[in-house]
Amino acid sequence: MSAQLRLDVLKEAKTDLKFLLERGYRRRSALKLIGDRYQLSRAERSILYRSVMTEQEASIIRSKHLKLEQLENEKVIVDGFNVLNTIEAMLRGEPLILCDDGVLRDILEMHSKYKPSQLTARALGEILGLLKRAGVAEIEVLYESQISRSGEIAGLTRRMLSEIGLRGDARTAKTVDSLLIKSSEIVATSDSAILLKCRAFIDVPQNLASIMGAKVIML
Repeated sequence: MSAQLRLDVLKEAKTDLKFLLERGYRRRSALKLIGDRYQLSRAERSILYRSVMTEQEASIIRSKHLKLEQLENEKVIVDGFNVLNTIEAMLRGEPLILCDDGVLRDILEMHSKYKPSQLTARALGEILGLLKRAGVAEIEVLYESQISRSGEIAGLTRRMLSEIGLRGDARTAKTVDSLLIKSSEIVATSDSAILLKCRAFIDVPQNLASIMGAKVIML
């Protein structure tokens, strides 16, 4: 089956899934029903799970989406593994999905299984460089402490912050999602649960996509 045909299938499946979500069906049960009907692969199901949402949810998130120029002199708190995963996927040439809420996400949610690679430092450099060019006053990068080698990556982040002359810090925490939700600062993440509750956010991958020549899927 060709890639174009699968994209057509995904578009049909998206229409059905969105209808069920708007009718109040639970996301996981609705996705299983639609995924089984269209015989979707794990990756295709992940695309739908991460990209399709109700119009109410999408509207709430879109209303909080800031442009890069709005970050000047602001503090930004970065969801470390979430953003790193997406940028590393971009560097590997993997396609990203432009979701209903206007946020760019990687296809497979893997940040709970994150492992440092030869791309980690490069991805961090892209993230920190973008925020420095935006003129942010300060950044804080949070990493889930329960993920292996999170302390090591936080240390690398602190060194890179110092090297590029950007004021900020990086640390590990047990409840990163909760800290981001409760923060009054601008956050950098693509996690929809956080985006629905935070004050405002910046989509770092979307601002790097054209620069890095990312492959973007739109359903």
